Amino acid sequence: MTNTDSICAIVLAGGRSTRFGSDKSLALLRKEPLLAHVLRACATRFPEVLLVAKEPARYGSFSGNARLVRDRASASTPLAGIEAGLAATEAEVAFCCAGDMPLAVDAALLDALFTALEGHDAAVPVNDGHLQPLCALYRREICLAAATAALAEGPVGPRRLLDAVRTAQVPWPDERPFLDADTREDLARIAAL
Repeated sequence: MTNTDSICAIVLAGGRSTRFGSDKSLALLRKEPLLAHVLRACATRFPEVLLVAKEPARYGSFSGNARLVRDRASASTPLAGIEAGLAATEAEVAFCCAGDMPLAVDAALLDALFTALEGHDAAVPVNDGHLQPLCALYRREICLAAATAALAEGPVGPRRLLDAVRTAQVPWPDERPFLDADTREDLARIAAL
């Protein structure tokens, strides 16, 4: 287990929300922006929370104590946001999640990921055969270098990073931590839980 002073959460809010039709981070869930739920959940577990976005100032009014980090990469890929967050922190380990995943901070899942991280550079849940790189742990030093190298090849996704480092895969049968609001129907499903 990693020293709790040396961990952080990186919340990614850089997506284009094309399927949602508007900025899904600002969509209301129980009368609050979806992103506010994610940031608050991260703040209960992690001493440092970073909010990474192309335009982070858009979220400043409800970001709480989260540090706003600008993703300056021209590529629109979650890996660019992960790289920006890893570059902006001194924490040894970062939990990365998407800003539209209000159930990602699941205590049992995080405990399993931290246990699996021992001897690895990253720990990623696997649900129904699918890797969940936007609900995973990354060791800053190794993963930052690997992310930078991967992005130098073009706009690649987080799976390229996971292929480049020692990654522990953690089978996780409960899909709830990975539910995201890609569409308004997805948001309604999350709200019903």
